[in-house]
Amino acid sequence: MIRNAVIASATALCAFLATAPPAAGAPGPSDGWQRVGSGILGGVSGMALVEGAPVAQGLADAVVVRDNKGDHESRVATLRLRPGRAPAVSELPWLGVLPADLEALDAVPGRPGHYIAVASRGDAYHIVVADGRAVVQGGPAALPGRHDGDNYESFALHRDRSGRTFAVWATRGSGPRAAVVSASSVRVGAHGPEFGTVTARQEFAVPFPNEDEVRHASDLKVLDDGTVLASSASDPNVDDGPFASAVYEAGRLTVNGAHDAVLRLTPKDDLVPFALFTKRDNRKIEAIAFAPGRQAVWGTDDENYGGSVKFDAVGR
Repeated sequence: MIRNAVIASATALCAFLATAPPAAGAPGPSDGWQRVGSGILGGVSGMALVEGAPVAQGLADAVVVRDNKGDHESRVATLRLRPGRAPAVSELPWLGVLPADLEALDAVPGRPGHYIAVASRGDAYHIVVADGRAVVQGGPAALPGRHDGDNYESFALHRDRSGRTFAVWATRGSGPRAAVVSASSVRVGAHGPEFGTVTARQEFAVPFPNEDEVRHASDLKVLDDGTVLASSASDPNVDDGPFASAVYEAGRLTVNGAHDAVLRLTPKDDLVPFALFTKRDNRKIEAIAFAPGRQAVWGTDDENYGGSVKFDAVGR
């Protein structure tokens, strides 16, 4: 379980953060962030580390999605991140049904090169990233239980000890409306993902950010032990920000005796962020990834300022 050993009180922390002055302009270049996309079309809205590739401080290979909507705009890119070097970014052609507004991505456990990308309206795409392209397998599948008007920004895959794979996803929520986190089993075959019945559904809201349009779940991932990590972000709906973000240990995913997914999420008043970025930082985290050794990578969609990534160490 990840704990923040420095912050003693969520209430005091959030009171301090709420008073932080807004950023004066573009995010600074010397704060550990690395630019991986320029302008409004270069944001990072979802991210997954490449299975089997080495991960260390400053070193990772990743696949990212971008929330673009135009016919000739990038949907997916690969990142090669190495210490002391500028990121190597390759925009990939998308072969198959063209999605609009991809907002989340995760790797299929045990199948290198296979990913599930999810669009904001709740369509899930099984893609294979290989040979410099992203190829859709079959057609898009709807997330179970989606409704017209839902807006999704989070999706994760988790394989339990029995080898079964589960999907966890969330609506983003907005202001007083909490995000709704759901879970089901999933099979990823040649014709796209096949979701089982939703067996867990729970609301999730965060104490920070606590102003502007708060997106309670801007991304989530599930660690090997079932710990659910979630990011949140605020966006004043002005493409220059200022933005604010946080990352939380949101709860746990377990599997019961009937092999159904069970969610136990932490109440809002008990949440304490272990990574946070105030308006002074001006970062809108929409993508998170984790690896063994307490390594994390954050990805942002900073609108007019493009997309950036940053390595971080998490845990005790």
